[in-house]
Formats: sequence, C-alpha cells, structure tokens
Amino acid sequence: MSNEDNTAIHIDFSVDARDLFRASIGLAKLRLLLGLGFSLALVTGLIIFFVIIDEKLILVQTSPLFIGLPLVALGGQVLRLHAACRQYVSSLSPLQRQMHYLFSESVDGYEVASGNSIGHISWNDVLKVVERRKYFLIYRNKFDVRLIPRKAIQPAGQAALLRKILVAKLGVRAKLMG
Repeated sequence: MSNEDNTAIHIDFSVDARDLFRASIGLAKLRLLLGLGFSLALVTGLIIFFVIIDEKLILVQTSPLFIGLPLVALGGQVLRLHAACRQYVSSLSPLQRQMHYLFSESVDGYEVASGNSIGHISWNDVLKVVERRKYFLIYRNKFDVRLIPRKAIQPAGQAALLRKILVAKLGVRAKLMG
C-alpha cells in the first residue's frame, strides 16, 4: 500500500485484561440479568412461602442460605469472567499482546498483525462489526470476536473514517453508533 493512501487507518494497541473484561461483561449482560431475575424470583417465592405458613423464625434462620447462595453464584460468574480474561492475557507473550490493524477503503478486507504473525481477513469472512461506547467488536463468527478499544483509534477523527469504511464494506452488518 502506498503512503499516499489517506483512507488507511492504522490501529495499534496492547491487549488489556481490563478492556476484555468490560467487553465480556457487556456480552454476558443478558445472561447475568436472567440469572439475577431467576434468583430474585426464587428468593421472593421462598419469603412469601415462609410468611404464609407463619414461620418467620425459620425464614430468618435460613435466609442466608436461600438469599446468599444465589447471589454468590451470580458473583461467581462475574469472577469467572474476570479470571478468564486475566488468564488469556497472561498466556500471551509480550509481542503477541501488541495488536496492529490496518483498515483501508481500497482493499477487500483488513490486515491484522500480532506477534510474528500477519493476516488478511476478507470482509466476506466478517459476520458483523458492532460499535459500543468504549470499543468496536469484530465478529468473524459468533465464537470468534475481536476487540478494538476506542482509545486506540488516534487521532479521534479516525473513528469517523473507520465507520465510513465499515459501512461501505459491510453495509447492514456494520452496527455502528454514529
């Protein structure tokens, strides 16, 4: 690619466990809320049951069990996500943590480099791109999702150019905020 191509966007960043965790929480939000709703329904049902049978003493004595355990289980899922993100990042070598993306209007895909590997991903192989407030998510399929933190897109005006490229190449598969 020539240096005169002003429609190219270079994005360089280091993979960060905190960014991955925030994105993972965002993706798992529905499941976590469903689990919380189920737990609240269970707890509410048990409280109503003990009040109806007029066993408030047993309610107070067993409340840590049937209120605490569902909440601990929900908290455990959040901690599991956090540990998985930290473990993933720590398993990468320092060179593999450095990500380099190149998006251009004149190419049918984008370039990605990490460690000593370089790849070209065709736009036909991209399921969708979703923009969130703090990051972009590139879905190659529903199991392979790549994260680009918004703070890595410098200068800030490059985000608008990236959106333009994504809309031009993906059409309705680009679910963008702007």
